[in-house]
Amino acid sequence: MRRLLTLEEVYGLSARELTPMMKQYLEIKENYKDCILLFRLGDFYEAFFEDARKVSEALQIVLTSRNGNPMAGVPHHAVDQYVKKLLDAGYKVAICEQVEDPATAKGLVKREVTRVLTPGTLMEDDLLPSETNNYISILGEYKGRLALAISDISTGEVGTSTVMLEDAKDLLEKFRPSQLILQESLVEHKDYLTSGMSNLFVEVFENWNFAHSSSVEYVKRFYGLASLDVLELSETEVTVLGALFKYLEITQFKTFKHLSLPVKLQAPEYMLLDAATIENLSLLPSEKRGSLFETLKETATAMGARLLKKWILTPLTTRPEIEKRLDYVEAFVQDRLLHEEFREFLRRVFDIERIAARLSSGKAVPRDLQSLRSTLQILPYIKELFETNSVFLQIAEEIPDFSYERNLLETALEDEPSASPGDGNVIRAGYNREFDELRELLYSSKEKLQEFEQKEKSRTGINSLKVKYNKVFGYFIEVPKTQLAKIPDDYIRKQTLVNSERFITPELKGFEDKLLSASERIEVMERELFSEICQKLNDSADEFKRVAKILSAADVYQSFATVARKYGYTRPRFSEKRYLLLKNSRHPMVERYIRDFVPNSVVFDEERIFYILTGPNMSGKSTFIRQVALCAIMAQIGSFVPAAEAVLPIYDRVFTRIGARDDVAGGKSTFLVEMMETASILSKATEDSLVVLDEVGRGTSTFDGISIAWAVSEFIYEAIGCHTVFATHFTELTELASMYKGIKNITVAVEETDKGIIFLHKVIEGVAERSHGIEVAKLAGIPQVVLDRAKEILGVIVKSSALDKTVKVLTSEEITKIRKTKKGKMHRNQLSLFEGS
Repeated sequence: MRRLLTLEEVYGLSARELTPMMKQYLEIKENYKDCILLFRLGDFYEAFFEDARKVSEALQIVLTSRNGNPMAGVPHHAVDQYVKKLLDAGYKVAICEQVEDPATAKGLVKREVTRVLTPGTLMEDDLLPSETNNYISILGEYKGRLALAISDISTGEVGTSTVMLEDAKDLLEKFRPSQLILQESLVEHKDYLTSGMSNLFVEVFENWNFAHSSSVEYVKRFYGLASLDVLELSETEVTVLGALFKYLEITQFKTFKHLSLPVKLQAPEYMLLDAATIENLSLLPSEKRGSLFETLKETATAMGARLLKKWILTPLTTRPEIEKRLDYVEAFVQDRLLHEEFREFLRRVFDIERIAARLSSGKAVPRDLQSLRSTLQILPYIKELFETNSVFLQIAEEIPDFSYERNLLETALEDEPSASPGDGNVIRAGYNREFDELRELLYSSKEKLQEFEQKEKSRTGINSLKVKYNKVFGYFIEVPKTQLAKIPDDYIRKQTLVNSERFITPELKGFEDKLLSASERIEVMERELFSEICQKLNDSADEFKRVAKILSAADVYQSFATVARKYGYTRPRFSEKRYLLLKNSRHPMVERYIRDFVPNSVVFDEERIFYILTGPNMSGKSTFIRQVALCAIMAQIGSFVPAAEAVLPIYDRVFTRIGARDDVAGGKSTFLVEMMETASILSKATEDSLVVLDEVGRGTSTFDGISIAWAVSEFIYEAIGCHTVFATHFTELTELASMYKGIKNITVAVEETDKGIIFLHKVIEGVAERSHGIEVAKLAGIPQVVLDRAKEILGVIVKSSALDKTVKVLTSEEITKIRKTKKGKMHRNQLSLFEGS
């Protein structure tokens, strides 16, 4: 481990030149060398030496100095926003607090690091994206096997999976964590795992943290379990999960009791979507315009938006659960009044999922309790609303009463509390008598003194009596010497002046003591009262999380209903046999941006399981194949679909191979990436999958490409037998339709005119006569001289290089070989099942 350089080595300073505080700073910094240490000094957090330079550069603040030492500071009340910028710049940040009162400290104030902040350990509302989960992930190994665990500590979610290295990368791309903890022994795979994820913060965790025996104890202690059998985790998953909990405890100085029991990241009841499919179908927001998430997002809460994203990534594969979701969506569609009223109520529902997590971890602030109160107040109305519709009765019954918690918040919390407890504006009047007296004393001290003065005048008969204050003597009663005979026995002389005497009474002394300490006492007491309220509410944290799940799911249902009504979606039905009918289906994203979108229909049945789609560029081939896949995914997440009629099977997976991209950092060419994606489909797809392909084989020479595309098509048809749509410019592939019963040719219609071609965007049976590439080039603005020359060259090539039509249908022996290959391991040379030119 690298040694921290001494001041003499860095700045030429000797130990004698160090103040006690700087010595304290360096002693603490020694244990947090990999962090920027923010050191609390009064109202600021200061960074020194090299940390100061980093802070100054990252935050664009002035670099100052103290005794010649670089320093940079940020105000304590705004530290969160500065910390976020440091994290975004790729730094870890250690927060060093004053852990004793400077007013009562003897000598140097004691300081300790109370938390280490990393991108994946944030819980503060202002630091988190509201509609996206903030995952921390960890990858480790045990006995030669890998496991990945992820958690969003702001919501309490935990998931695990035993994986291969490529699966780990796929899951990382899918869940897009903000932080990856990588076991030291796996550092060699860092570049592969993180390629394409520029904002991923990676931290290496030493191997000893992944000891299986200690991980078992960590997981047991974390969940309070005597045995881990109930979790149904592999040994590797336990090892990695324990290492994650260890990391959280080390950096956060606590265990997180709000974390849920781990779920499987790859479970049979969910469709597994790989990263390529998520990207190719634009399921989640990206730099490209439009995504399925944005298209379906009419949610009214942050919880609902996060759940919608999860549902899109994990479509269901069990029909009863899908139908249950669709029933709720249909009920909202049919009961418009209930739908609109529920949307209105949702405006008062806040992110109680994260609020519950902050309550459990001791990080709740007054604004959290204000939001929780608003949500609990609206719950009875939502419950009553759902009781009016039989479909929602079960949801209504599951909504708890929360009368105790609601009453506590209504009686204890101000209507508009301050940002943090301590200034007397968080706890409502009437909640605590002593606190009310202190606040009343502080805020009405002038009136109290006037009342006391008037009472003393009446009691003594001395109308010239005055109650005064100065910094030396505090509060006192001043009486003219001519009235001294009327002074009561309880007056205690404090000072003699020329014309008057000053006195104190036990009552005034008590008032003075209370008043002078009221501000300090209010700060301490309000924090204590707020903490007590949070502890009482924390007893219901699990119930808050449960109702958060109910409300977020209902929010997604109404979001689906809103979109369905607005854009004319229909409820999908599911076929027992492998039958699909999409009548007049549309692309859910594209139709938002194109006027008069042309719908298209498609059928899969026993006679039609594989379509070869030809047509020119810009005709809509990619749009068509994508909309088939999107409709299938939408149906299985419980959404209505953009079609006049939709009957679908339940697919176990949807695969896509679309577009051309390379991986320069990974040393992979466009064609290699294309072949790797295709190979993954051929090895993972089953009879119950849906595969959409776009231009397989286009990244290499024409005949090589045709050969591969032909062989891939035969393999999918014979060895896998799944529903497939293959869009291609290789019209030679259409010969497959005459050779195999279940393969059909379809094309996108175009109209040729004297002025050029018109794209009709209508999918019909048949084969494209040609690709019309030169016509499309003309539309793009290619000079006419180039277009004319291209036509001449095309004529020569067509005459001299036509594909030899000697490809024969596979024999029964060859088909058997393909099917055996699918059951076993697929080798690249077995793609060469092409015989001919």
